[in-house]
Amino acid sequence: MKEIKLATQLNLIFSIVTLLTSLIFVVALNRVFSEFRVSQNELQLTAYLNDVRGNLSNPPASEYNGFIIAQGTTVISSYRMDVLDNHYTAEEVAQMMQIWPGQDRHIEIDGNHYYFRIERRQGGLNIIVFTGEDYLSVFGNAFSILMRISFIALVLLGNLIILMWSRITVERIKRLQGEVQVLRRNNYQDPIAIDGNDEITDLAKTIEKMRQEIQHAEKSKQEMLQNISHDFKTPIAVIQSYAEAIGDGVSDIKEAEVIVKQAEMLNQKVKQLLELNKLEYLKDPSEFEVIRIKDIVINIVNNQKYRTNISFETELDDSTYFGVKENFYTAFSNIIDNALRYAKSKIVITLKNKKLTFFNDGEPISDKFIDHVFRPYEKGQNGQFGLGMSIVQKTCSHFNLLLKVENVVGGVQFTIEPL
Repeated sequence: MKEIKLATQLNLIFSIVTLLTSLIFVVALNRVFSEFRVSQNELQLTAYLNDVRGNLSNPPASEYNGFIIAQGTTVISSYRMDVLDNHYTAEEVAQMMQIWPGQDRHIEIDGNHYYFRIERRQGGLNIIVFTGEDYLSVFGNAFSILMRISFIALVLLGNLIILMWSRITVERIKRLQGEVQVLRRNNYQDPIAIDGNDEITDLAKTIEKMRQEIQHAEKSKQEMLQNISHDFKTPIAVIQSYAEAIGDGVSDIKEAEVIVKQAEMLNQKVKQLLELNKLEYLKDPSEFEVIRIKDIVINIVNNQKYRTNISFETELDDSTYFGVKENFYTAFSNIIDNALRYAKSKIVITLKNKKLTFFNDGEPISDKFIDHVFRPYEKGQNGQFGLGMSIVQKTCSHFNLLLKVENVVGGVQFTIEPL
């Protein structure tokens, strides 16, 4: 089926389904209609009896029926005994009629069916009308022809409709395919055309959303490369200028400390880039383990509290997360480093029922900036650039943790909790 065009597949499937459905329909309808035809034959025989009884002196002719008028067993007149295929004479019918109960009779001879209708009058006068299967055959043939014509018309009309619909559908798919093929050539600039309200439209919307995400990712990548270049350019320039000054004897050897500090800055930035890149490949859950968050937070706080005048307040229960300890340590350290940059006097860290919050009493984040805190190299309120918050966001995403930042009374709060 993969080598057959979609339009051909649709027509083939429709034809098969229509054929099977029609066959079942015809079989079922034939069964019902066979009973209906017998009933119709009896009705037309009754109608003929009424015609004969209305004009006994000159009974009407009939293509499918015959009659016998008899006084007792004596035949007065008869018509079209050949309808009975010469199985009976008029006299034999008149004699048998004497012992037939009721007014109706059905006889089968050699697979042929014959139907009789009798009217007995006072004085011994009897009117007998009869018919065979000629009416059924003609009526059945007409029905059979009608069914064949209807079936063929149904298949042809259905295939024509399916053909028209499939062509339109396939053309829409081809157009969508063409637009997807040129996306990369035009750098994802041209939007995908969206029309209709069906599954193809949903597919087009999904592709358009993907295009926008790729375009945004490409733009973010370019901005990130520019920011990384700018971020590395300044410390490298400082190292180069101080190294040249010391080599030329213009600067004192003690100023090599500046080179060391700038090298440490570069080393930290490289570590952040490696950490961000490593998160892209942290996919195997077999590397995860149950981590007690309290231990990591206390370790970070102990490493920081003697390096700053900002006070730390902690209230931590024994909640655990499922992940990698090293990544949690880096993420929480980045949040605390960010808090230290903005806090005025204190940082409050709370862990309760797996909900971890980091509060600092710094200035609130502007509404314009708060939605972009976790973007790499996003400019902060104090002109800071970096990857720290992006590492936090990616770490939480990898370990199915919800991360949010919000302005609260008296400061800013970061919250981490399982999804």
